[in-house]
Amino acid sequence: MKAALKKTGLLLFLFGLIQVAGGCIMEDRVIELVVNETTCADFDEDQTSVSFVTPATVDYAAEINKILDDNDISREDLVSARLVSATYGVTDFPTHADWIITGEITVERNDIADGPFTLWEYTSVSVAATLGKKIPAVLNEDGVGVLNRALADFIAGGSPVLTFKVVNSGVTPAPSVPDPLQFSWNGCIVVDFVAKTDISVPDPF
Repeated sequence: MKAALKKTGLLLFLFGLIQVAGGCIMEDRVIELVVNETTCADFDEDQTSVSFVTPATVDYAAEINKILDDNDISREDLVSARLVSATYGVTDFPTHADWIITGEITVERNDIADGPFTLWEYTSVSVAATLGKKIPAVLNEDGVGVLNRALADFIAGGSPVLTFKVVNSGVTPAPSVPDPLQFSWNGCIVVDFVAKTDISVPDPF
Protein backbone atom coordinates (compact mmCIF):
# COMPACT_ATOMS: atom_id res chain seq x y z
CA MET A 1 0.00 0.00 0.00
CA LYS A 2 2.79 2.46 0.88
CA ALA A 3 4.54 1.70 -2.39
CA ALA A 4 1.33 2.24 -4.36
CA LEU A 5 0.74 5.59 -2.64
CA LYS A 6 4.31 6.71 -3.37
CA LYS A 7 3.94 5.79 -7.02
CA THR A 8 0.52 7.47 -7.26
CA GLY A 9 1.96 10.62 -5.72
CA LEU A 10 4.80 10.65 -8.26
CA LEU A 11 2.39 10.21 -11.15
CA LEU A 12 0.17 13.04 -9.89
CA PHE A 13 3.23 15.29 -9.55
CA LEU A 14 4.31 14.49 -13.11
CA PHE A 15 0.77 15.08 -14.39
CA GLY A 16 0.86 18.50 -12.76
CA LEU A 17 4.14 19.29 -14.52
CA ILE A 18 2.58 18.35 -17.84
CA GLN A 19 -0.44 20.59 -17.18
CA VAL A 20 1.80 23.52 -16.27
CA ALA A 21 3.99 22.91 -19.28
CA GLY A 22 1.07 23.36 -21.68
CA GLY A 23 2.52 23.55 -25.14
CA CYS A 24 6.15 23.32 -24.03
CA ILE A 25 8.52 20.86 -25.64
CA MET A 26 8.82 17.69 -23.56
CA GLU A 27 12.09 15.91 -22.84
CA ASP A 28 12.49 12.23 -21.96
CA ARG A 29 14.48 11.59 -18.80
CA VAL A 30 15.39 8.59 -16.67
CA ILE A 31 14.70 8.95 -12.96
CA GLU A 32 14.98 6.61 -9.97
CA LEU A 33 11.83 5.49 -8.15
CA VAL A 34 12.04 4.14 -4.56
CA VAL A 35 9.54 1.44 -3.58
CA ASN A 36 9.37 0.51 0.12
CA GLU A 37 7.95 -2.98 0.78
CA THR A 38 7.49 -5.39 3.71
CA THR A 39 7.85 -9.19 3.69
CA CYS A 40 6.94 -11.32 6.73
CA ALA A 41 7.72 -14.84 7.96
CA ASP A 42 5.11 -16.48 10.21
CA PHE A 43 5.86 -18.75 13.18
CA ASP A 44 3.34 -20.93 15.03
CA GLU A 45 4.54 -22.05 18.45
CA ASP A 46 3.34 -25.08 20.43
CA GLN A 47 6.27 -25.80 22.72
CA THR A 48 6.85 -27.83 25.88
CA SER A 49 10.50 -26.83 26.44
CA VAL A 50 12.33 -23.56 27.10
CA SER A 51 14.68 -24.28 24.18
CA PHE A 52 13.26 -24.79 20.70
CA VAL A 53 13.79 -23.97 17.02
CA THR A 54 10.94 -22.94 14.69
CA PRO A 55 11.77 -22.50 10.97
CA ALA A 56 9.87 -20.57 8.30
CA THR A 57 10.97 -20.74 4.66
CA VAL A 58 10.22 -17.91 2.23
CA ASP A 59 10.60 -18.11 -1.56
CA TYR A 60 12.04 -14.63 -1.62
CA ALA A 61 12.42 -14.47 -5.41
CA ALA A 62 8.68 -15.11 -5.76
CA GLU A 63 7.94 -12.46 -3.12
CA ILE A 64 10.08 -9.87 -4.91
CA ASN A 65 8.53 -10.71 -8.28
CA LYS A 66 5.08 -10.07 -6.80
CA ILE A 67 6.27 -6.73 -5.41
CA LEU A 68 7.64 -5.75 -8.81
CA ASP A 69 4.43 -6.82 -10.61
CA ASP A 70 2.30 -4.82 -8.16
CA ASN A 71 4.37 -1.72 -8.95
CA ASP A 72 4.72 -2.26 -12.73
CA ILE A 73 8.48 -2.72 -12.41
CA SER A 74 10.63 -5.32 -14.16
CA ARG A 75 13.69 -7.00 -12.68
CA GLU A 76 15.77 -5.25 -15.36
CA ASP A 77 14.58 -1.87 -14.00
CA LEU A 78 16.07 -2.48 -10.55
CA VAL A 79 19.15 -0.46 -9.71
CA SER A 80 19.61 -1.59 -6.10
CA ALA A 81 17.78 -3.00 -3.08
CA ARG A 82 18.69 -3.04 0.60
CA LEU A 83 17.25 -3.99 3.97
CA VAL A 84 16.30 -0.88 5.96
CA SER A 85 14.52 -2.22 9.06
CA ALA A 86 12.68 -5.14 10.67
CA THR A 87 9.92 -5.68 13.20
CA TYR A 88 8.35 -8.57 15.09
CA GLY A 89 5.08 -9.08 16.94
CA VAL A 90 2.59 -11.61 18.28
CA THR A 91 -0.43 -12.19 16.02
CA ASP A 92 -2.40 -14.68 18.12
CA PHE A 93 -2.23 -15.55 21.82
CA PRO A 94 -4.83 -17.76 23.56
CA THR A 95 -5.95 -16.73 27.02
CA HIS A 96 -3.14 -17.65 29.41
CA ALA A 97 -0.89 -16.19 32.05
CA ASP A 98 1.97 -14.31 30.41
CA TRP A 99 5.09 -16.00 29.02
CA ILE A 100 8.48 -14.23 28.93
CA ILE A 101 10.73 -15.42 26.11
CA THR A 102 14.39 -14.93 25.14
CA GLY A 103 16.22 -15.96 21.99
CA GLU A 104 17.13 -14.87 18.48
CA ILE A 105 15.96 -14.90 14.87
CA THR A 106 18.44 -16.28 12.33
CA VAL A 107 18.43 -16.16 8.54
CA GLU A 108 20.09 -18.35 5.92
CA ARG A 109 19.90 -19.08 2.20
CA ASN A 110 18.42 -22.34 0.90
CA ASP A 111 19.41 -21.90 -2.75
CA ILE A 112 23.11 -21.43 -1.92
CA ALA A 113 25.30 -21.76 1.18
CA ASP A 114 25.05 -18.48 3.13
CA GLY A 115 24.33 -18.43 6.87
CA PRO A 116 22.75 -19.08 9.21
CA PHE A 117 23.52 -15.81 10.95
CA THR A 118 21.69 -13.92 13.66
CA LEU A 119 19.34 -11.30 12.23
CA TRP A 120 18.18 -9.96 15.61
CA GLU A 121 17.92 -10.98 19.25
CA TYR A 122 14.96 -10.67 21.62
CA THR A 123 15.45 -10.62 25.39
CA SER A 124 12.79 -11.00 28.11
CA VAL A 125 9.93 -10.29 25.72
CA SER A 126 6.39 -10.50 27.09
CA VAL A 127 4.23 -12.53 24.72
CA ALA A 128 1.00 -10.94 26.01
CA ALA A 129 2.35 -7.37 25.79
CA THR A 130 3.57 -7.95 22.23
CA LEU A 131 0.15 -9.04 20.90
CA GLY A 132 -0.84 -6.84 17.98
CA LYS A 133 2.39 -4.82 18.19
CA LYS A 134 5.22 -4.24 15.71
CA ILE A 135 8.38 -4.14 17.81
CA PRO A 136 11.40 -2.57 16.04
CA ALA A 137 14.29 -5.04 15.86
CA VAL A 138 17.92 -4.14 16.48
CA LEU A 139 19.55 -5.74 13.46
CA ASN A 140 22.76 -7.77 13.48
CA GLU A 141 25.25 -6.96 10.72
CA ASP A 142 25.89 -10.60 9.77
CA GLY A 143 22.20 -11.35 9.25
CA VAL A 144 21.70 -8.12 7.31
CA GLY A 145 24.53 -9.23 5.03
CA VAL A 146 22.67 -12.44 4.14
CA LEU A 147 19.59 -10.47 3.10
CA ASN A 148 21.46 -7.80 1.15
CA ARG A 149 23.43 -10.47 -0.72
CA ALA A 150 20.16 -12.23 -1.55
CA LEU A 151 18.77 -8.97 -2.93
CA ALA A 152 21.90 -8.36 -5.02
CA ASP A 153 21.72 -11.93 -6.35
CA PHE A 154 18.08 -11.43 -7.35
CA ILE A 155 18.96 -8.29 -9.31
CA ALA A 156 21.73 -10.29 -11.03
CA GLY A 157 19.23 -12.98 -12.06
CA GLY A 158 19.24 -15.35 -9.07
CA SER A 159 16.31 -16.92 -7.22
CA PRO A 160 17.00 -16.61 -3.48
CA VAL A 161 15.11 -18.77 -0.98
CA LEU A 162 15.39 -17.78 2.68
CA THR A 163 14.85 -19.69 5.91
CA PHE A 164 14.21 -17.67 9.05
CA LYS A 165 14.42 -19.52 12.36
CA VAL A 166 13.27 -18.75 15.86
CA VAL A 167 16.08 -20.06 18.09
CA ASN A 168 14.59 -19.72 21.55
CA SER A 169 16.73 -20.20 24.65
CA GLY A 170 14.52 -19.24 27.58
CA VAL A 171 10.87 -19.20 28.72
CA THR A 172 9.43 -18.06 32.04
CA PRO A 173 7.49 -19.83 33.44
CA ALA A 174 8.80 -23.04 31.88
CA PRO A 175 6.24 -24.73 29.60
CA SER A 176 5.35 -28.40 29.95
CA VAL A 177 3.25 -31.09 28.28
CA PRO A 178 0.13 -30.22 30.31
CA ASP A 179 0.83 -26.47 29.94
CA PRO A 180 2.46 -25.82 26.52
CA LEU A 181 3.65 -22.47 25.20
CA GLN A 182 1.19 -21.66 22.41
CA PHE A 183 1.06 -18.50 20.31
CA SER A 184 1.64 -17.23 16.77
CA TRP A 185 3.96 -14.42 15.76
CA ASN A 186 5.87 -13.05 12.80
CA GLY A 187 9.07 -11.31 11.82
CA CYS A 188 8.94 -8.72 9.04
CA ILE A 189 11.71 -7.15 6.97
CA VAL A 190 11.38 -3.80 5.21
CA VAL A 191 13.33 -3.29 1.98
CA ASP A 192 13.87 -0.25 -0.25
CA PHE A 193 13.85 -1.17 -3.96
CA VAL A 194 15.32 1.47 -6.28
CA ALA A 195 14.25 1.24 -9.93
CA LYS A 196 14.89 3.38 -12.98
CA THR A 197 11.95 4.62 -15.02
CA ASP A 198 11.48 6.85 -18.08
CA ILE A 199 9.37 10.02 -17.82
CA SER A 200 8.68 13.06 -19.96
CA VAL A 201 9.26 16.48 -18.38
CA PRO A 202 9.09 20.03 -19.76
CA ASP A 203 12.31 21.17 -21.44
CA PRO A 204 13.10 24.61 -19.97
CA PHE A 205 15.25 25.59 -22.95
